[in-house]
Amino acid sequence: MKNRKMMYRSHRGGVYYTPENTMPAFEDALKKGFEYIETDPQYTKDGSIILMHDDTINRTCRNSDGSKIEERIAVNSITYEELLGYDAGIAWGEQFKGVKVPLLDELLSAAEESGTIIALDKKISTDRIGPLLDLIAKYDTKVCFSTSDCERIRRIQARFPDAMFDYDVNISEADLREVTSLVKPENLIVWLYMDKPNFSWLADKAKVSKERCELVKRYARLGIGNINNPYDVMEALEFDPDVLEV
Repeated sequence: MKNRKMMYRSHRGGVYYTPENTMPAFEDALKKGFEYIETDPQYTKDGSIILMHDDTINRTCRNSDGSKIEERIAVNSITYEELLGYDAGIAWGEQFKGVKVPLLDELLSAAEESGTIIALDKKISTDRIGPLLDLIAKYDTKVCFSTSDCERIRRIQARFPDAMFDYDVNISEADLREVTSLVKPENLIVWLYMDKPNFSWLADKAKVSKERCELVKRYARLGIGNINNPYDVMEALEFDPDVLEV
């Protein structure tokens, strides 16, 4: 199936000119008119839902004075109040000094009237997803849920029957048939990824190819990720995707 318009998804809000998974990144993506913003919800020790890709804060955060954090600090080992003591922007430059790790509430609120879809990666396991769904229900923001299995789809649909989903990992025709028995094609994006050195670990079944793209488009919308430069964009466009993540 082919969508009428190819859409763009901003990876972690933006990873090129703004600190990833921060409000400056999300606000920039909203301003630029991205149709989707992808981000990574996680629980802190006290159950706050924050946005961060890694399991630890060390790569993206610094001490308040800008120095590197020497000890390993896991996201689930500190409270949100403790997390606010670290700087999530200064590593990108003085103009981002003082930026904090945001709560999911902040992004849902900022995007609520924009029409932009917030794509939530599957950092929170299905058996712990309840508080995440409770929070999403408080907003009118459009949300798309990442999944690689049908159990998660059923759990989410019990709360949001018409939910949108990102699906990856299993790209066989049997898997696509099973998933589309639960999710309408227009509510489903199946993801494949550019085969580039930074994704050297990628399984063959998740790599972009003419045959895999054609298979996906028979069942759902096609998303292509791991786009890192204009050359990748030009190459990816040859596969006629519905969504590009940049």
